[in-house]
Amino acid sequence: VYLLPAVLSELLLGAHFWRAGDTGLHVSFWAAPLLLLFGQRWAARTTQLLLLVGVIVWIGALAGFVRTRMLLGEPWLRMAIILGGVALFTACAALLFQARRVLAAYPPSPSATAAPATAAFFLTAALLGIVHVTVHPSMLLLERFFPRTGWAEIMGLSVYAAWVTEKMLAPRRSPLWRRRIWGLFAIVFFAQLLLGLAGFTGFLMSGAVHLPVPALIAAGPLYRGEGFFMLILFGATVAAVGPAWCSHLCYIGALDNAMAQRRLRPSALPAWRRPASIGVLLGAAATALLMRFSGASAEIAASAAGLFGVCGIGVMVFWSRKAGVMTHCVTYCPIGVLATAFGRVSPFRIRIAPSCTDCGACTLACRYDALGKADVLRRQPGTSCTLCGDCVGRCKGSSIEYRYAGLGPDAARGLFITLVVSLHAAFLGVARL
Repeated sequence: VYLLPAVLSELLLGAHFWRAGDTGLHVSFWAAPLLLLFGQRWAARTTQLLLLVGVIVWIGALAGFVRTRMLLGEPWLRMAIILGGVALFTACAALLFQARRVLAAYPPSPSATAAPATAAFFLTAALLGIVHVTVHPSMLLLERFFPRTGWAEIMGLSVYAAWVTEKMLAPRRSPLWRRRIWGLFAIVFFAQLLLGLAGFTGFLMSGAVHLPVPALIAAGPLYRGEGFFMLILFGATVAAVGPAWCSHLCYIGALDNAMAQRRLRPSALPAWRRPASIGVLLGAAATALLMRFSGASAEIAASAAGLFGVCGIGVMVFWSRKAGVMTHCVTYCPIGVLATAFGRVSPFRIRIAPSCTDCGACTLACRYDALGKADVLRRQPGTSCTLCGDCVGRCKGSSIEYRYAGLGPDAARGLFITLVVSLHAAFLGVARL
């Protein structure tokens, strides 16, 4: 009974957008009642906020119709009363979610409040909505193949982001879910590439194929002197979530992680790993500039990039699998060096509290060679830390935690997961070559 007004309100909003010819929004609002089947507080809060958005939609429609009828000299009062009543009904439906019976039926997760998952829903919708409205042709696959359905894809990815956020808030389960969604992103990304190469050009961003080698994010613009979109996107991501690009958002990193996970216990990498990674970065930049100023053809540059990528796969298969550490990401990949270096502009940090007992559990959890014995003793992860958070759930004494300026550990971790999962869901929707 308490939820019936919400369901009716969402169906009315769907009918409104159906009449307006917006297939994506009408499907989204007609499917919105299914959110309530999740049975968790974030689903109730998300539905409540969607209803408040609906109130704004009805008020906007009322104002538009009144203005049009006044210009045409037609009567408008009855129509205004009807739409005003619908807006009021929708507002009351949202207010019912404050009732105790509704809140009791939708309890919060044992690990956190509903705020992170709800925020992930709307942040994902905002990010993808901006892309959908401003970028043409659309980067959303559903819109490309079925015009006017982009908002339905945005709705689906936003629900996905909220659901994943709720799952990842449990520290013990977070590493498993991180690997799952990261692997899903890699599969979707490369599946689209293969379909594009097979002749289905709608799966490609522009119709022109680019090599899926992360080093080209930086080396490509150095060679071409243009094409800074991916570098700007990378920089914005690093500013938001620090080096988490390397543990959540890189399309190739999931493969390196899969290779490293083949060994049960990670081993320490040699001391020359850090200087070698800087050397690879400088070498890649110097090679790109040399080819640019020497007039090397695009074919030569592409061949060099392809060879670099193939060698990177070899590093994963032979070194990462043997060491149990993501050696490609922390030693071979230039973007990994840039992410961990410039990721310090982000306020997010992993801190080891004085209560640490030096048990070494975090060392066994870290696949980025950032929690060796020396790092633990000085109570600070090494420079290769990517904020993956696998160590947080592994620490038996809760001595490892996220930090963010002015926030406590739980709030900082909730904010981080909200941001990184929202970016993941947005990348899942638009990342292609």
